Amino acid sequence: MPDNDLVITQTCGDCGHEVGSFSVKKDNMMLMSKELVWCPECQADKPEVRDLAGRSSAIQREQQSYAKNEAVQSETRIRNPT
Repeated sequence: MPDNDLVITQTCGDCGHEVGSFSVKKDNMMLMSKELVWCPECQADKPEVRDLAGRSSAIQREQQSYAKNEAVQSETRIRNPT
């Protein structure tokens, strides 16, 4: 696959089931769609959601690499004297 081609995944807008995928040149990429696709899970034509292949897993990996925030204990909070 040439460097200027991207893989787009098509998922059902209702249940999130991956319906298909296709390759497209970067210059012709369009993620917004008003098309309906046949979903085998819902057994109906449903709105299509397009996304770059691997994007959601990359986001999850990045979020898991963030430092964990510890909850602040109520007795260690600084209170404003009034």
